[in-house]
Amino acid sequence: MRDYADIIGGGLLMAGGIWFLLYSGNYSMGTLRRMGPGYFPLVIGGMIILFGLLVLVPGLLRAGSMPRPEWRPFFTISVSVLAFALVVERFGLIPATFALTIAAALAEPGLRPVRTLLLAIGLSTIGVLVFTQGLGIPIPAIRWPQ
Repeated sequence: MRDYADIIGGGLLMAGGIWFLLYSGNYSMGTLRRMGPGYFPLVIGGMIILFGLLVLVPGLLRAGSMPRPEWRPFFTISVSVLAFALVVERFGLIPATFALTIAAALAEPGLRPVRTLLLAIGLSTIGVLVFTQGLGIPIPAIRWPQ
């Protein structure tokens, strides 16, 4: 037997790292002293591949079982990211964060509305403070459709 969860996870990490390496080839690398736009994705890709190996190799050496995928969290998290992408441009960061948080909360059985509302308020506040105020990214907190 092998630990298939770690084998699959390590393989997916390595696949992502390989994608970064291939993507970095579209840009000039530069040098260590004057890094080009492809340097950072190259280094990140190499690190992700290394982490994938660190997860995969021990999984080959220990026993485990085949994991059963949980489809509800997969679909609800995917829908929450899509909801954020569709809402942020038209309505702003705060409504998009609320849409994301509420949709993601449906991944867990037994929705807790008060906890979800408090989480949405907290994430919206942090998002506005970090992205619009701290980093100066021009995303309106709330945009009213015209």
